[in-house]
Amino acid sequence: MNGDDYEGGFDRSDIEGLMNNIETNFTNWTQAFAAMVVGGHAPAAVDKFAASLRRMRPEVALAAAKTVFYCDHRDVLEKISTPTTIVQTTRDVAVPTSVAYFMQERIRGKSTVEIMDTDGHFPHLTVPKELLGLLGGVLGFES
Repeated sequence: MNGDDYEGGFDRSDIEGLMNNIETNFTNWTQAFAAMVVGGHAPAAVDKFAASLRRMRPEVALAAAKTVFYCDHRDVLEKISTPTTIVQTTRDVAVPTSVAYFMQERIRGKSTVEIMDTDGHFPHLTVPKELLGLLGGVLGFES
């Protein structure tokens, strides 16, 4: 969530609106939210993610959304000493690129940011081969 010195992707009012939509119009919310976070360039992935959301009971989806959007774990970043690769897409409406660099600055261990030039929050759904290539490179495998 956005704060005075942090751009997290959503303002409190955005999150409250999202929670209200889950409670009052769950089916429409699943399709709209999926399109927003997956990205419009991958309609099959949008439909797949929307279908997975619809398989949840609305109260479970609401609890999960509250956990995701209201939890703040920035304070644990400085405790991470394991080498870390942060994968970020260039056009992620849920998590702006600034979050990746914020994390990198605060992680104590060696950390790198890998930017994928694609839309959406779920590159494993939209560009899986590219993501596998990136991860293969990070892990030292031939791509």
